[in-house]
Amino acid sequence: MNQLVAIDNAEVLHPDEMVNVYIRRTPLRQQREHIEVPAGLSIDEIIACCGIEPARLHISISGHVIEQRKWARVRVKPGVSVVIVKVPGKGALRVVAGLIVAIFAAVAAPWIAGTLLGLTGGTTAASVATGLIGAGISLGGSLTVGSLSGHEQVLYAIDSGIGALDGSAA
Repeated sequence: MNQLVAIDNAEVLHPDEMVNVYIRRTPLRQQREHIEVPAGLSIDEIIACCGIEPARLHISISGHVIEQRKWARVRVKPGVSVVIVKVPGKGALRVVAGLIVAIFAAVAAPWIAGTLLGLTGGTTAASVATGLIGAGISLGGSLTVGSLSGHEQVLYAIDSGIGALDGSAA
């Protein structure tokens, strides 16, 4: 009744066998965390052990990229390394480009007000001109970044009681 059955591809893992997991929680830093987890866990279980949200991760085992749809089925053997890297979310490039535009506006506005318009620093006119030029650069840069990122621009207008473009009442 109770017969011993031979399984060709089975592997017995000892409880003390571990897997090295290296985590980069942010792609903007080279800092990595090192965690050891028991061998034989699936990728999903390793992610849970590390306390990471599974969205937007890049995972490789000994240099081989593992697709997210396979995370529940792939079990890690002892002696290999798992690398988990958090991937930037949607809109990250847009945020960086917006920051660059803001820095450019802060640097260029005083130069434009002083050099091109001939306004001297410290005067009210120079301060107002610098603010307006900076706002213009920021607005133009924001619209440019938005149009290049592929997001639809929504422009709002004050409701004038006219509903159609041809001027007819709504």
